[in-house]
Amino acid sequence: MKRIGIALLLASVACGGGAARSTDGRAGSKRGVAYGFRSAPDLRAFPASVSWWYNWSPQPDPGAVGASSTVEFVPMVWGGSFDVNQLAATIPTGAKYLLAFNEPNFGSQSNLTPDAAAALWPRLQQLAAMRGLKLVSPALNYCGGLCNETDPFVWLDKFFAACRGCQVDYIAMHWYACTKDALVWYLGKYKAKYAQPLWLTEFACLDDAVLTDPKEAQYMQDALGVLEADPAIFRYSWFTGRFPSKPVVDLLAAPAGALTPLGRAYVDRPAGPPRVHA
Repeated sequence: MKRIGIALLLASVACGGGAARSTDGRAGSKRGVAYGFRSAPDLRAFPASVSWWYNWSPQPDPGAVGASSTVEFVPMVWGGSFDVNQLAATIPTGAKYLLAFNEPNFGSQSNLTPDAAAALWPRLQQLAAMRGLKLVSPALNYCGGLCNETDPFVWLDKFFAACRGCQVDYIAMHWYACTKDALVWYLGKYKAKYAQPLWLTEFACLDDAVLTDPKEAQYMQDALGVLEADPAIFRYSWFTGRFPSKPVVDLLAAPAGALTPLGRAYVDRPAGPPRVHA
C-alpha cells in the first residue's frame, strides 16, 4: 500500500454517464474503502453497504484474494512505470474500472507533471481497451510542499489541455479537510468544471491540528450525508482501514475482522437514493 500524502493547503470555506439502475445491496452502493487488505477476515468485516475497495495497486493483496467474491476490487496504475501487456494479463478478471496516477502533483507521491501524465495516457487507454475498463482520472488534492503543482484544478486544466480527446470517464479527487462546508465547496468546484461523474477516492478528517474520536465521527456522518445525497458522486472511499500514525481514522480494530466504532458507523449509515451506475 502506498501511504498517502495529506493535503497541507486548506481551501476556504453535474454529472454524466450511466446505464442500468440498481438497488441491489453492494451493486448499487457508492461506498468503498481505501486500504490494503492483507487479511481475509478484515475484508469480510464489511457488509453489503460497502461495495468496493482499492489498495493503490493493480492487484489485490494476497491475503485478501478469495476472501469475498462480492466486494469489488478496483485496480490502480499508481505512477508512470508500467507495462501495458503485463497489466492486461494480471488485472483480476471482472474488473470494470481503472484508477490512475495517485496524487501526481505531489513530489512524495506519483509525481507526474500534467504533460507527463498526458503522454502516458494513451497507454492507459490501450490497457482499458484490452480489458474493457472505464478510466478514472488521476486523483489530486491541494499540495503544500514539494509539488509540481499546488492547485489540483490547475494541474487538471493543464492535463486536459495536453490530452485533448483522451478517454476520461470519471474524475477522481482526494480531500482531508474536516468540515462539511469545506467538502461541499471542494466538490462544487469539480461539479462546476467537469461533466463526468466523480470518485472521492480518499477522504477523512486529517487536516485539523487536534483530532478526536468525536470530531472524526461527526465529520464522517456529515460527509456521508453529502456524498450519499449528491447524484454527481459515483463512488467514494474512506481513508483507511488502519493508519498507525493517525488511528483516529481507523475503520478496523483488533483482532482481524473487527470494526472500530467509526467503522461500524461507516457501514451502518443508510445509503442514499439508488443511483444510475455504469
